[in-house]
Amino acid sequence: MSPSNKEMQLCKNCQLYAYVLRAQGKEVPEEIQDCIDSYDYVLNCVKELYAEIESLDSESFEKIVNNQELLQSRELAYWWEMQQEADRLHKMLSSDT
Repeated sequence: MSPSNKEMQLCKNCQLYAYVLRAQGKEVPEEIQDCIDSYDYVLNCVKELYAEIESLDSESFEKIVNNQELLQSRELAYWWEMQQEADRLHKMLSSDT
């Protein structure tokens, strides 16, 4: 059976999270690697990925997220922009109530 769009996105998030960790010389947790290796073990690591990007200093952010020479970096930059926009919209809608 083919993976669902949600399963594919969760796996992609794990791939991006692993990229950020490896770029910093950190170890990738086994459950994240399992998610990358198989759609049978998908998990949601958005909070962890978000927190890891937020914790980067400006130099590391530029090297890891804004490196236009690496496809994973460009994908991560796009992911980060979408997260930032979602946060902005959420705050805007929350203040309207």
